Amino acid sequence: MRHLILFFLFITGLSFTSYSQQTKHFYATIGVFIKESNAKNLAEKANQQGYAARYGQKVNGNLYYVYVLSTDDKPVAEALVAKLRAETEYKLAWIFNGLLEGDTTPNVPVIETKPIEPTPVPVVTPAETPVISTPKIDSAATTPIQKPIEKVEEKPVVKKPAGKAFYFKLISEKDGSEIKSGEVHIMESSTATQYQSFKPGEVVYLAAPKNKNGTYTIATQVPGYAQATVNLDYQNPAETKGASEEAIIEIAVPKAKKGDYIDFANVKFFKNSSILQPVSQGELDGVVDLLKENLNYKIKIHGHVNGTQDRESFTRGPNSSFFATSPSADVAHKKMSAKDLSEARAECVRDYLVSQGIDKERISVKGEGGRIPLYPTGGTLGLLNDRVEIEFVKH
Repeated sequence: MRHLILFFLFITGLSFTSYSQQTKHFYATIGVFIKESNAKNLAEKANQQGYAARYGQKVNGNLYYVYVLSTDDKPVAEALVAKLRAETEYKLAWIFNGLLEGDTTPNVPVIETKPIEPTPVPVVTPAETPVISTPKIDSAATTPIQKPIEKVEEKPVVKKPAGKAFYFKLISEKDGSEIKSGEVHIMESSTATQYQSFKPGEVVYLAAPKNKNGTYTIATQVPGYAQATVNLDYQNPAETKGASEEAIIEIAVPKAKKGDYIDFANVKFFKNSSILQPVSQGELDGVVDLLKENLNYKIKIHGHVNGTQDRESFTRGPNSSFFATSPSADVAHKKMSAKDLSEARAECVRDYLVSQGIDKERISVKGEGGRIPLYPTGGTLGLLNDRVEIEFVKH
């Protein structure tokens, strides 16, 4: 059974300064555990790989945190976590704000500065004031001052990306307005398991498809709208061109109706938990707007996890944040079934919608466990099986 709950990070060794044991500060965290032995193993493994990793237990808490940076400068911690998520395989690093036992020397770089000694200023008496004589200048012998030749700055040549330019314009079937939320998925075929993802309303560049037909399948994923699928002829895409010679591909997107399912591109959870990542809020707010606009809609939230095995998990407590972990408020579970965790995820989404003014009676939940994976559970895309889907049960 895997006991690792969260993450890894790259960081070089840092010098230390003394720090008050009573002061709360910020930790760039790569893992959290119930068992100290698991935290110790992760820290040792990270150090063997060249990372400066340590672990500590939250003061008056029962969880052990593995971290690579401890600082009272929040922007420094945020920059480090962003670098980890963007440039390494460890995409789920986060910031813990609090104080861990034994952390008396946070690893914050120290920049030493030496005092500048004042330069003595000589005292000049009136009698010692020098007399400066100005010699006469022979105008015939003077040489005209030449102005320096101004260097003309050459503008860099902007190289266009490879492939053809496209603009995917999503149009609402209801009122004809352009939709710029959600995602557009580009696939080699309708049965492909891998895809390229782009935001609508932006110019993007696509290389030629590898299939013999020379076509792409385009599928939309927009909260509150049913999925629309069209085929794109790469060589003859459209007659309408934009300002950058991009082919404008218009796709009509229908409003969701009874029986439709909504898949989310950015509703994500911290690993083995029912706590939503901050990136989830935008799409969930789109569902809130949809339900407020259509008071007859009722929905069922289906929760899913990656795999069917029991796992060490933590779930959102009654006073926890929807979008951040909180060891003092979250509920830890040494062994939790896949079905129970998936149901807790669906409940977390429901509770957020209710907190935004949606009647709880309009929302039901169901935990699907890990029985409906989108991708192989052990593959690189396995984490995408951790998700929620919304079914419209009444229109």
